[in-house]
Amino acid sequence: MEGTSVVRIVQVGLGGFGRNWAQEMIPQVPQVEVVGRADISPDSRQAAIAAGIADPKATYETAEEAIAATDPDAVLVTASLVGHVPAVRAALDAGKHVMVEKPFAPTVAEGAELVDLAASKGVVLAVSQNYRFFPAPQVVRKLVAEGKLGALHAVELDFRRFSGANGVRGPHHFLAEPLLVDMSIHHFDLMRVILGRNPTRISCQTWDPEWSLFTGPSEGTALIDFDDVTLSYRGSWVSHGDPTPWSGQWRMDFENGEIAWTSRGDGRDGWKADEVWIRRGNQRTKLVLPKVERTDRAGTLTEFVTAVAEGRQPDNSGQDNLSTLALTYAAVESAAGGGEPVKIG
Repeated sequence: MEGTSVVRIVQVGLGGFGRNWAQEMIPQVPQVEVVGRADISPDSRQAAIAAGIADPKATYETAEEAIAATDPDAVLVTASLVGHVPAVRAALDAGKHVMVEKPFAPTVAEGAELVDLAASKGVVLAVSQNYRFFPAPQVVRKLVAEGKLGALHAVELDFRRFSGANGVRGPHHFLAEPLLVDMSIHHFDLMRVILGRNPTRISCQTWDPEWSLFTGPSEGTALIDFDDVTLSYRGSWVSHGDPTPWSGQWRMDFENGEIAWTSRGDGRDGWKADEVWIRRGNQRTKLVLPKVERTDRAGTLTEFVTAVAEGRQPDNSGQDNLSTLALTYAAVESAAGGGEPVKIG
């Protein structure tokens, strides 16, 4: 694949989210040619065909059938979590590069197995952690690495949304872990990327108000240790407070100042919500952020196919994402134990 400008892919997963991928995200990346699609659900296949997303002559029931029929360069897995490991394993066994939606496996052990399989086949395994691909986190990541504000010693992160205000339940309302595994995993990944560190311990508590539309816990707090930095996290799917952008509101205290930032608003132009402020003493400055050519999931897909074409590992590799999985499932374990600290790594 090295030097190839177009990556031929099969998309596995044509539910509502997969169809959104097909309609809104894949068309933004001209380096991608979709040669087939697959879903085990006949209803999802038919919905995709009816919407003009999928060609009935190149739509299959299983990943194995689609791969055998089209011999793609890569596979994009946009199925629900239960379908991730089987589809990714099928693609890796066939020697295909893979990008999969988050969380890419239901356990860290299964994720590690897939990472090892990808390494043994010499192919790329990437995870769509799309919140990385916005202007603000990319700038803040660089600022932290440069260390111009001195040592980082404390971080606060708040996420607030009210889901179900119209009284209508969506698929995420029925998840066992709608906050930690479906939403906070984005914030957990950003924590690792921005701080340039992996977590060592977490204490987490979650709950759900009786009146919420959620089946699982929709609110939570956590203290997360990153060796020399402790991060305090508050997240809520049922907050009546001012809604934050999807990446939450961040305050980062350094020896010589503060960085306050946020990222990822609503819609196609979500990058317009990105802001980064630096405070030194009484002086507060808003940074001018660079334009990112492709944000969100289009950004993850671009990084994936570029890495495949260049013969390198992507920033959002499966190997890297194992630490995000470990933090996410440690949070679940701690919350199940009433907030008892859980060591990570």
